Amino acid sequence: MKQIQQITILGVGLMGGSLGLSLKENGFKGKRVGLGRRMETLEVALQCQAVDEITTDFGLALADADLIVICTPIDKISPMVELITVHADPLRPLILTDVGSVKVKPIQAVEKILETFPQFRFVGGHPMAGSEKTGVLSAQADLYQSAKCLLTPTVTTSETAVAIVTELWELVGAKIHILTPDQHDHLLAAASHLPHLIASVLTETVGRVSVDGEAAIKFSATGFRDTTRIAAGSPDLWNSIFLQNRTYLIPLISDLVDQLCQFQTDLQNNNEDQIRDYLTSAKRTRQALES
Repeated sequence: MKQIQQITILGVGLMGGSLGLSLKENGFKGKRVGLGRRMETLEVALQCQAVDEITTDFGLALADADLIVICTPIDKISPMVELITVHADPLRPLILTDVGSVKVKPIQAVEKILETFPQFRFVGGHPMAGSEKTGVLSAQADLYQSAKCLLTPTVTTSETAVAIVTELWELVGAKIHILTPDQHDHLLAAASHLPHLIASVLTETVGRVSVDGEAAIKFSATGFRDTTRIAAGSPDLWNSIFLQNRTYLIPLISDLVDQLCQFQTDLQNNNEDQIRDYLTSAKRTRQALES
């Protein structure tokens, strides 16, 4: 990271704050600048030592920046890039990346914006780490340690920029995987977005059950809590994720509904063997994660 003297973190919440803390802990010698809308939030980030300097002024934050990490909800990524093109020196080389969990639509929008800014090079990024908690007070210096980080270059992406963004995430302990934006969104719809939806549906379903005034959710134990923990995530964040990746999420929902209907039919028909086979298959798939 010797060629990077200043990293500007746009949005110093859980993800951005954790990145700032991890950069410091892992020996980054350059300047970490926090950029955001609310000074009170930025002041907390400064007190937590997640960044070295803070500002709400895009011009100040970008003047000496070599790398910008956009840590905002995905529907804000392209508007932030638009603002960057307004305030940054168009002749000064600048690398941009993000931490968003949907890639196709945001990258298409960003690349269109940057068509007339050849010095600005964008690399789609998605560190697969996080928490149902939000805000810089929940930031952790080891959040990205051993986490997968998915980079999604396109045919127009600078190889030099990919190398620098790779170095950034490897510095904080992440393991890099390269995917196309389409591959990313298809795989993550199944591995991340559908599970969050299921956790939310399960929470709502159980939350609606009561017997003689006793709420079923009061009797939930560790299994329910473990399964539904992620349902406590930010509704605004996940609303945006679901809508942006609906192309791949909708067919998965259809498959899920089909499986539930089949399981319901097997229960109605007392199909003991089919039920056992289904549960056995699920058990094997889950156990394979640990091998």
